[in-house]
Amino acid sequence: MARTGNYIDEHIGEIRKEFKLLDYWVYLNSGDQMIPGNYWLKAAREFYDFVEFGRMEDIPVADIATHPFLTTAWNDCIELGARFINADPEEVTNTYRPAITANLLLYNCFDWKAGDNVVITDLNYPSIVYILMDIRKRYGVELRVVKNVGGEILLEDMEKAIDGRTRMVCVDRTAAFGGFTYDMKALCKIAHAKGALVFDDAIQALGAIKIDVKDDDVDILVSGAYKWQCGPEGAGLLYVKKDLIRKLDPRYRDYLWADIPTGIPFALKDHDNMRHWDFPPAETANKFSQDVTIGPALFGWKETLRFYEKIGMENAEERIKRLGTYLIERLEEIGCVVKTPKDVRKRHGMIVYTTGSYETDLKSFQRFAAPGRCMKPVKVSMRALGGVGNIRACTHFYNTEEDVDYLIRVQSAVMKA
Repeated sequence: MARTGNYIDEHIGEIRKEFKLLDYWVYLNSGDQMIPGNYWLKAAREFYDFVEFGRMEDIPVADIATHPFLTTAWNDCIELGARFINADPEEVTNTYRPAITANLLLYNCFDWKAGDNVVITDLNYPSIVYILMDIRKRYGVELRVVKNVGGEILLEDMEKAIDGRTRMVCVDRTAAFGGFTYDMKALCKIAHAKGALVFDDAIQALGAIKIDVKDDDVDILVSGAYKWQCGPEGAGLLYVKKDLIRKLDPRYRDYLWADIPTGIPFALKDHDNMRHWDFPPAETANKFSQDVTIGPALFGWKETLRFYEKIGMENAEERIKRLGTYLIERLEEIGCVVKTPKDVRKRHGMIVYTTGSYETDLKSFQRFAAPGRCMKPVKVSMRALGGVGNIRACTHFYNTEEDVDYLIRVQSAVMKA
């Protein structure tokens, strides 16, 4: 791969050393789950070191490893996460998987009425669709499903589905089983013109492409740290647009985020469990926090976000897309059919393809796991949804052209057998 002035290109050997399993695997599976990085493993272990050293007290102030939501790491992650997506810190809180956060928001923050509709697509990941199917059953909300066309969701089809009764448009910024990536700014403009909110599940995009929530004008964004963001399982972020925070009154309360002028009153001589807590929730994204991020995950997430600031999100996106293009070219050379859009504006490094035969695809997937004696396994996924599939390979910033060539060598051998 030619030198480009990209920081990652110039430091790829050093960066790959952060991911020890790359010594043993050709890893092209960040869309499923990322292998651990030394930067966050070290931080997570340090959390338990602090616990062992007794650094957990919270009177009069929280120490290093007390409850995660009371440590400075909580706010550090919020500030770093906000910078990651160009949000204000009060618009971001710590969370875990999108499905957890979506359950809280969709059931507890909206008054659904019969006749309302939600627009989704046939490429949405099932987790949030499963929630919406129950909301349809409970409240009589219509689910409008926009069908993909050759692996893409066309904006004109989305626009036709959205009307004055559309409460929300819910999409995966990058489709998990196909790799299609939305022009979110254009989609938000269409939805907002009809008065609908946009719920952006960005778990397959954040960490692969630069996201600017202000420029896109997205209303809600959820993600998790353990895929493209190269962080620990158990962490992630939730973004809620500032104006929407004030409008939403969740049927859910977390006492830690009550807007108490004097702070948590535990040490007051006359502490009363009602009088001293009779305040509304804080008007920040912490209002929606379920405090599901535990200490070691939070410490690891903080170092993950710092790592991204070191390598540069623009550098990561450029390299990821460049490797994705190279993978597409090599796959087509050996006769595979790529299902992911080739237009770099409509995808990043998640590339889904088929050999042309489901049976050969399955045989290829099995061969990747055990390519031969003393050979590195090739870690990919087998995925299909909405007629798009079957083998999914993800090029990330730590991958190389040699990784792609290795996959092609194994894939070609299967097809010739």
